[in-house]
Amino acid sequence: MKTVSYDGKWKGEVVFFDPLTIQQEAEWELALGAYAIAREKRGGDSAQVLSFLPAIIACVSEWHLDGLPERMTIQNFPRRPRIDRANLVAFMVKNISDIYIVDDPNE
Repeated sequence: MKTVSYDGKWKGEVVFFDPLTIQQEAEWELALGAYAIAREKRGGDSAQVLSFLPAIIACVSEWHLDGLPERMTIQNFPRRPRIDRANLVAFMVKNISDIYIVDDPNE
């Protein structure tokens, strides 16, 4: 597990699975592909965010962010303000990418 502090609109901590399971890695790879398709088709911010959400949710063990549920789902993920939602997703993408690209030291 990897705990990372977030100091955006919803301050707190997020606990990521680390290392990722093969299923979580596959979810992440599918999300990257879905994001590329959303951008190629000129999908808006919401479409691009939605492309990542299933993988983000799969790669997080615990959410401890002020004002947000402890069990995040696609349905209760924050919609507004959009800039704060985008910042949270960017934070998640960076941290999951960092975990994804590192080989498991236990292998």
